[in-house]
Amino acid sequence: MKKVITLVMSLCLVVALHANTTPLNSEIKVGTELKIGAASAATYEHLVLPRKNFIIKRGGLANYKSLKNLTVVVAAVNTKKNGDVEVTLKRKNSKKFFNSHPTIKADYTKAIAEKELIK
Repeated sequence: MKKVITLVMSLCLVVALHANTTPLNSEIKVGTELKIGAASAATYEHLVLPRKNFIIKRGGLANYKSLKNLTVVVAAVNTKKNGDVEVTLKRKNSKKFFNSHPTIKADYTKAIAEKELIK
């Protein structure tokens, strides 16, 4: 009887663990609109933003505060080998970020958890 109970409990545990590990890329698709939230620290940690000198060299304005509450659209979704989901973002109004970069990238899972990206 103990073996049967142990078998049933382990089967339930395996099913529960499998249900919790569904990939996040199924909930994010190309064309999904997101909003950029406030930075979790002094700067955005999970949004891959260009450094200030690259923005200035391309003739842009290096103002990271202008990103807050900006509506963006997912242009591409890539899943890395370690399971992280990386998204490429472009502005909804088709302008460039900082007047110099058409797209930026973000680590979707970590950015959603830290509320740097909001659904």
